[in-house]
Amino acid sequence: MTDDLPEITRDTNAALRSQIDQMLDAYQRDSAALLSAQNRAAEPVTVWSDDNLVRVTANVAGVIEVHVEPEAFRRSTPEKLGASITATIQAAAQMTTRAQQEALAPLTELADSLPDVPDLIPGAPSTKDLMAQFLTPPETTPPPPIDDEDEYFQNRGYLR
Repeated sequence: MTDDLPEITRDTNAALRSQIDQMLDAYQRDSAALLSAQNRAAEPVTVWSDDNLVRVTANVAGVIEVHVEPEAFRRSTPEKLGASITATIQAAAQMTTRAQQEALAPLTELADSLPDVPDLIPGAPSTKDLMAQFLTPPETTPPPPIDDEDEYFQNRGYLR
C-alpha cells in the first residue's frame, strides 16, 4: 500500500497542474477579452443637438469636445443654446453608457456564469458586486430652468 502512494500523489499532482493550466489559459483569454471590451467601450461617440447647432464628442471618461456652429449665435438665444449644449452632453453621456454596456455584455454574462471570489475564498470581496457598481449608469438630472435675470438684478441690488 505504501508503494501505491507515490503513484496516487503523482496522478493527483498532474490533475491539479492540468486544472491550474486550464485556469491560467482561461484567465489570459478573459483578460484579453476584457482589454478588448474596454477599448471598444472607450471609443468616442458624437452627438448632434436637435437644432444641429451643437456637436458633442465624448467617451466613458467624459466630454472630449463641444463644438458650437458659428450660426448658433445668430439663430439662438444664450438660454436656448445653453440648454441645447446641456441636453446634447446628456445624450452623449447616455450613448457612451449604452456603448460601454454593449461592449462589456459578453463579459458580464460570462462573469454571471462563473463562481464569485467569496464562493472560493470566504471573506474576499465580491467581483460581481464590483462589476455591478462599475456598470450601473449614474442618474442624470435635468438642468434647472434658466431665468432671464438672477435675483441680484431682479431686486435692483446693483443700484445700492
